[in-house]
Amino acid sequence: MERTKPVERWLANVAYQHSGSLQTERHYKHQLEAFCNFIGKVPEKLIKEYEQTTDFFTERKFRRKYSQYIQDWIAQLSKQCYTKGSIRVMVASVKSFFKYSNLPLDFVPIGQNCIVYHNRDITRQETSEILRISNPRDRAFFAVLAQSGLRPYTICKLKIKHLEPDLSNDTVPLKIEVPKEIAKGKYRGHITFIAEESAQYLKDYLKTRSNLTSESWVFTKYGTEEQSSPKAFSHKFRKAARKLREKGLFKFEVRENGKPSELRLYSLRKFFRKHAGQAGFENVQFWMGHVVQAGQEEHYRPRDVEFHRKLYTEKAMAFLRLEQPTPTETDKVIQKQAVKIEMLEHKLEEYDQRWERMDKILADVQEDTQKKRAILEDYIAKHRIVLPKKLDKIIKDTDSNLEKIAHNRKKTNE
Repeated sequence: MERTKPVERWLANVAYQHSGSLQTERHYKHQLEAFCNFIGKVPEKLIKEYEQTTDFFTERKFRRKYSQYIQDWIAQLSKQCYTKGSIRVMVASVKSFFKYSNLPLDFVPIGQNCIVYHNRDITRQETSEILRISNPRDRAFFAVLAQSGLRPYTICKLKIKHLEPDLSNDTVPLKIEVPKEIAKGKYRGHITFIAEESAQYLKDYLKTRSNLTSESWVFTKYGTEEQSSPKAFSHKFRKAARKLREKGLFKFEVRENGKPSELRLYSLRKFFRKHAGQAGFENVQFWMGHVVQAGQEEHYRPRDVEFHRKLYTEKAMAFLRLEQPTPTETDKVIQKQAVKIEMLEHKLEEYDQRWERMDKILADVQEDTQKKRAILEDYIAKHRIVLPKKLDKIIKDTDSNLEKIAHNRKKTNE
């Protein structure tokens, strides 16, 4: 039987005991190569050197030497401005090789695992802007990530069959089945959902492809039916975000020298965790594919699909809207409108009071006018009777006086 090379044997056993992820294998191999380049030795040389130890003292010398090598490597990585988290991962890879190869080590410090470059929250408006300028494939991917909480790596592993039968039946929320084989760590399978917006974007994208089968990848490289890469979508997201930043629509810190940006693809996964929170922490963790914390009983977690569908619909879906206002935002708009309506009603009430006062004044004027008109009409009516009598008397008196004057003038002439 041909003997397996040390590095291949190590990676195969790590894959066997853990997730079997090709990405993890590449990282482990790359980090071991970096350490071997630092000390100027190949992995086979390390094993051969240990096999030449003959007693306790030579073994102790081996342990001390390579523990000091690792410590010197840590010092160099620190000077090169690697974060504590990155150094911790790199050292863990080297220690893993020593462990699986039965190579002893003395004390090696383990740095505190702290996150230096946090990805900030992405707002609904920012998400909407990124979707607006993205092509159908990228738009669908970003929307699915934001409304399902799945890892980009997992989404790239999805096949059409993992979305059926909901995809064909136009069921909303649309269930996504994540089998154990494509879940991170391959610890267990789980389910999650996407809302109407993501489902529609996904259907629009799938219409651009032909000859789809249940085994077809949901997201593929442009012009092919090959599986897409999470790095491609990360690049597309970063490009879109920076484009909007240049237009003044986004504000976030851009870090150089290979350091992660403040706003990146995983911000969409954080969007899901934040806005789906009303469904309960454990349910959100389940939908996102997180491993249950120690001490929690995984077998008591509900697995019923319709239970989770109803929970997602009632507690999460409305708050995960990407381009429509959430119930909370709608309530705010309604509240503002209610305040405006209340102000208008108050003004209307003031106008009504003014009209009442005007009506009262007009009524008083009309009443006074009617009284005066009645007095005037009564006065006129009375004088219509009195004046003719007075005129007749004056005329008679005048005629009598004229007769007297005429009689006196006649006597005088005689």
